[in-house]
Amino acid sequence: MWARISLRLLRQELKRGELTVMALAIVLSVTAVLSLSVFSDRLQQGLMNRSSEFLAADRVLSSRREIPQQWLDKAQSMQLSVAWKVMFNSMAYAKQQLQLVDIKAVSKGYPLRGQLKIAQQPFAEGQATTKLPETGHAWVDSRLLQSLQLTIGDRIELGRSSFIISQVLSYEPDVGFSVFTDSPNVLIRRSDLAATGLIQPGSRVRYNLLLSGSEQNLADYYQWLKPKLNGDTYRWRSVEDGDSPLARSLRRAEQFMLLASLLGVILAATAVAVAAQRYCQRNYDVVAILKTLGAGTSTIRKIFIFHLLMLTLLSIAIGWLLGWAIQAAVIHYVAQQLGETLPNAGWQPYALAATTGFVSAVMFTLYPLLRLLTIPPLRVLRRNLSSSLTARWLQWLFCGGTIYFLLVIYSQQWWLSTALFAGGGVAVAILLLISRGFIRLSRQAGMQAGSAWRLAMAGLQRRASSNSVQMLSFATAIMLLLLVIALRNELLNDWQRQLPADAPNYFAVNVAADDVQNMQQRFAEQDVETTDFYPVVPGRLTHINDIVLVDEASKEGPEKQPQQEVREGVGRELSLTWRETLPPNNEVVDGAWWQPNANPQVSVETRIAERLKIALGDQLTFDIGGEVFSVPVTSIRDADWNSLQPNFYMIFNPQTLADFSTSYITSFYLPAARKNELYSLLKPYPEVSLIDLDAIVAQLREVVAQVSLAIIYVLVLVIIAGALVLVAQVQASMEERQKELVILRTLGAPGTLLRRSVSYEFLIMGAISGLIASIAMDLSLALLQTQVFGMDAIWHWRFWLIGPLAGAIVVALLGRLSCQQLLRKNTAELIRHWV
Repeated sequence: MWARISLRLLRQELKRGELTVMALAIVLSVTAVLSLSVFSDRLQQGLMNRSSEFLAADRVLSSRREIPQQWLDKAQSMQLSVAWKVMFNSMAYAKQQLQLVDIKAVSKGYPLRGQLKIAQQPFAEGQATTKLPETGHAWVDSRLLQSLQLTIGDRIELGRSSFIISQVLSYEPDVGFSVFTDSPNVLIRRSDLAATGLIQPGSRVRYNLLLSGSEQNLADYYQWLKPKLNGDTYRWRSVEDGDSPLARSLRRAEQFMLLASLLGVILAATAVAVAAQRYCQRNYDVVAILKTLGAGTSTIRKIFIFHLLMLTLLSIAIGWLLGWAIQAAVIHYVAQQLGETLPNAGWQPYALAATTGFVSAVMFTLYPLLRLLTIPPLRVLRRNLSSSLTARWLQWLFCGGTIYFLLVIYSQQWWLSTALFAGGGVAVAILLLISRGFIRLSRQAGMQAGSAWRLAMAGLQRRASSNSVQMLSFATAIMLLLLVIALRNELLNDWQRQLPADAPNYFAVNVAADDVQNMQQRFAEQDVETTDFYPVVPGRLTHINDIVLVDEASKEGPEKQPQQEVREGVGRELSLTWRETLPPNNEVVDGAWWQPNANPQVSVETRIAERLKIALGDQLTFDIGGEVFSVPVTSIRDADWNSLQPNFYMIFNPQTLADFSTSYITSFYLPAARKNELYSLLKPYPEVSLIDLDAIVAQLREVVAQVSLAIIYVLVLVIIAGALVLVAQVQASMEERQKELVILRTLGAPGTLLRRSVSYEFLIMGAISGLIASIAMDLSLALLQTQVFGMDAIWHWRFWLIGPLAGAIVVALLGRLSCQQLLRKNTAELIRHWV
């Protein structure tokens, strides 16, 4: 019986449209979560696949010793593609000249991701190839041809073997990111390596096993391999490891898309909460009638739980369908832009969407449903009777806890969820304080209601509690909408500005001091703009405040020196520089930049200062070519490592390093159309090494472009969700407004006055909500900038004007349209419908 009643009630309310907002809210939450999850998952996989080119594989197992052949066999048995890459430094000999080179000996199948590009001229635009050098042949970096004055067809000696230079290496997917230590690369076959005799006991060689395949197979292989790995010997790497520009950009891209998805979840959950409260309020009379007919609380509970369960399952099914269709259309467009098919998503987004819809429907209807079940039967006769459950704090607990729970399970990052939730909490607190204060101020005006404005303010005072909830919902929707717009127009633009169209795409290193002025002049004549030329001196930081620094993995650590205090050091030589003025894209955060003719001083970058626990005033001891000296730290500074300009951990004042011999480094931008000019541009400087960052810059811009598309997509969904929240909140007050209109019409209030008062009331609520939303949005954005994205906090004052203005217009428009049909009814119709 209770099941039939529940289904009949569901059909009737669906026909009357009573459940439209409730169903749309659940559909929207499922659609938003599914489409955003699948979209983010597939786009992220696509970006990761493209980014894996920078490893030439999905994963790399590297070691200083030979990797057992059975490990490769196991990988192949797990349906993974494999290839070998052996790398080491050696001297190349040609035309009675020597040059230190990086030899890369590779096996068939290399690279597993990306493509090699080769050319017939140095620094020329290369053509993609799937081949490798033939036996006895070598492909070499343009810089080697430049430094040794070689051409295609010349021979180069590596150890006991001689190789014919048959191609110029224009692009290698795993070329790396270092601009200080890279030597020209020479690519040969691994089968030719033994004949060179270059690898001997004690040789510094890096063996790399390249692997590619599905994420599941890679994970399974790593689980099999992990117990066999020695942390000091083997290293398992992916493109997300390390602190390269690409790794940082991928992490930031993931944060942007994750944040965009979370905003959709919050707004969809808010829409469900508002709709659930109105749904239960409209069924107060139904429960009272059922109780007068003898139905017990248990039966009524079953009726409405089954009712909501059927509605939820139907809404989840529709949301699944819409979410899949939306993401399929967007992914099709993105795949065309990327030029490849994006990987399919797993089942997790569908489960997550269903969980979100189900949890939202249950938890946000729990408190209204509890109130519904406590409606007394006497309400049939006395319509003013309501629920005996008045613990409003339970509703805040259920709703707030559910939103936070959804954020955590969706992001798997409690700190990002906390940042968003804290912003919403600030909005709630400020809104409640201001709304209560405004209600007090409007009380006197309400007592003297004689105009549309005063009548509107009196209405705000009479509906203080419900208006506070409405304003909270309005503010939440407006805040999230402003936050998405700010993300699109502020945070994302700030990120994009770090990669302008003319960002440096080449580094020139090992520039002799005598060539700096001549090179500057030559570049200027060729209309090539360079950054500053920085002197570079290799040196090692050995002590901090007379405490010895050791490498973390050093065998001469504390166990070898029990009587000597030691601290962890950098573990390698640093590239040191000096400069009179603060470099571009650097900012002093502690201390002060030095004055001319000052004593020896050093400025330390914040990252290395935090890692080594260096503070202002510490004494640092350096060893440069056997000469040891100490210098105090006089400033700590932030450096923008995403600018693709030379940056340094340690910068000295000129007097400190003036007596050391140096080389120089600079970066410059050259359009792709002028790439063939590189050889002639640098021909007079054969000792200069050129680092090509074009591929890195292009990949970074691609990441930014795809994240920008994701944010635009989310903006559309948030606008739809925000409109639904606003409509749901306006409809939630329809019954009370109808009663008010009956009284005012009976007392002779003209229709013009009533229409204006309704418009003004929503105008005031929208303006206040917009102001609160602007404040909360800026606070949330500042928190995200500083704690999540690692940026400086910037206040966006124009949103403090946009928020109230947009809130007033949008809320007034939606409120007036929602009340339009009610305002058109005459007094008799209002009374008949009310009674």
